[in-house]
Amino acid sequence: MAAHRIGARVAGLSPEQLCAVIEAQAGASAAALRVAEEHAARLVEQPEWVLSKVLLSPDLVPHILAQLPTEEHAAKGTCHAWRRGWKQTLKQRKWPRLLAISSHGSTTMERYDAAANAWRMEAVAPIPATRVSFRMAVLDGKIYAVGGWVEVASTNAASRYDPVAQAWEAVAPMTRLRGDPGVAVLAGKLYAAGGGDGRGGDSGSVERYDPAQDAWEAVAPMGTAREDLGAAVLDDKLYAVGGRAFGTSFRSAERYDPALDAWEEVAPMSTAREQLGVAVLDGKLYAVGGQATQGDCLESAERYDPALGVWEAVAPMAVGRVALSVVVLEGKLYAVGGRDDDLNMLRSVERYDPALDTWEAVAPMAMERAYPGVVALM
Repeated sequence: MAAHRIGARVAGLSPEQLCAVIEAQAGASAAALRVAEEHAARLVEQPEWVLSKVLLSPDLVPHILAQLPTEEHAAKGTCHAWRRGWKQTLKQRKWPRLLAISSHGSTTMERYDAAANAWRMEAVAPIPATRVSFRMAVLDGKIYAVGGWVEVASTNAASRYDPVAQAWEAVAPMTRLRGDPGVAVLAGKLYAAGGGDGRGGDSGSVERYDPAQDAWEAVAPMGTAREDLGAAVLDDKLYAVGGRAFGTSFRSAERYDPALDAWEEVAPMSTAREQLGVAVLDGKLYAVGGQATQGDCLESAERYDPALGVWEAVAPMAVGRVALSVVVLEGKLYAVGGRDDDLNMLRSVERYDPALDTWEAVAPMAMERAYPGVVALM
């Protein structure tokens, strides 16, 4: 019935008109817009796709319905219902934003609005299997929290948070215990690399999670066992950077090719770094902050150019940070929280502009956060 009403409403629109309606909506995801453009003709011919295909994302449906005119009473009722959902969606997706979720202490969340340069605390349910030093990544619009520590024991727990439903759920646990692993998303799968086993050992093993199967599978291990490493994806390859094993920090980095199921070493960083932040911006891999073995917190940052196979120094941060998070939002690199040399947790946040090679302080978080789980949602 709902599909029939929608069919009545989009009938007569050209593919170009439908695309224009979709593109005019502020909250539609980039992925949804691409799909809409590619399948516009089919959407006009078979409008039931709007409801039946998750490919367009649930956010997109109310955006279409709320803008299309209708004379039918039943369709008006549908439109009003969807408009309410649309407004609720826009409250949560009205700007690209950072979400910071505490990884030490109580589970709290706050949202950063770059346009207003302000953080805002938000209610969030406690994470299942309360733990610290977990790592986070976004897959299919859900935020995954992977591994970490429960008191002095590492864990294989994994959970995901739905920012629309504002609810956590447990997913299949990893096959290995992983404290302080490297976590990143590659080709629709969630990878967990390395981490401490809680028994004094560090792991080179790697596994990946398939959300369609709710299952983890092992892939080729890294060449070097690591925990407290950084992980990121560049040019469809997974990079594992720095970290430590058996009390020694690393300069080394390696990358995984899923087509070959194999790792290879790349050029080492200029500085050994553990508990660092890693992210990809403009085709370069950034390694920020951290510390060397029993050393001071590092202000320095460097980036790797895969075309040249070399690292180069970039401007240092104003504050030395270890146990920080680094994330990209709207073409800028954010260094969030962490600890200082006195082991104080930090509220401060700095933002790097690659065009100017400069860092600037932005609004601090409401709470001090070490090992903060920080992700960018569009």
